Amino acid sequence: MKVQAGTSTALGRVAILLLLSLLFFFVNLGDYSLKEPDEGRYAEIPREMVESGDWVVPYFNYTRYFEKPPFLYWATALSFKLFGLNEWAFRFPNALCALLTVLLVYFAGRRLFSEETGFISAIVLCSSFSFLAMARIVTLDMCFAFLLFLSLCSCALYFRQGGRRYLIVFYLSLACATLTKGPVAVVLVGATVFLYSLTER
Repeated sequence: MKVQAGTSTALGRVAILLLLSLLFFFVNLGDYSLKEPDEGRYAEIPREMVESGDWVVPYFNYTRYFEKPPFLYWATALSFKLFGLNEWAFRFPNALCALLTVLLVYFAGRRLFSEETGFISAIVLCSSFSFLAMARIVTLDMCFAFLLFLSLCSCALYFRQGGRRYLIVFYLSLACATLTKGPVAVVLVGATVFLYSLTER
């Protein structure tokens, strides 16, 4: 009975988080124009990927553009292929990363601390103004934050519980974070893991 009660509580709270995330991150997501300069640039590069069929070399105004790694461009180009060339499709990957981050906060908090800690933390994150704003305007930061947090959570779970699957998720998410914003991902996560390992011995 306790297992069933715990499962029903978790399902109810996940439903609440999904509903809040859908309302905050997805409603009217495509109803406003692109914000310059970042959104225009981050929309044009994947548009040219879809147009040319070249998903290896990014182009901006039909000129090779290597300023940023391509992970977000790939995600946006895939969204364009699935949902068409419009503002909603452009912002969908960013909003999806925000939703996944909220759920990750809940499940990680639930596993590492308690059910209440995970749920309250996810509610606080979901309702934070800056997080809400970044979920609805496309920059690299939301995708980068999700991947960094996923790598740190999987590393924490690996330290606490062991399990090869957590280590695999750690490396994959860190690799994707590096493909989103470059080697700064390795620096940030590496410093955090090193200091944690040092303090915990």
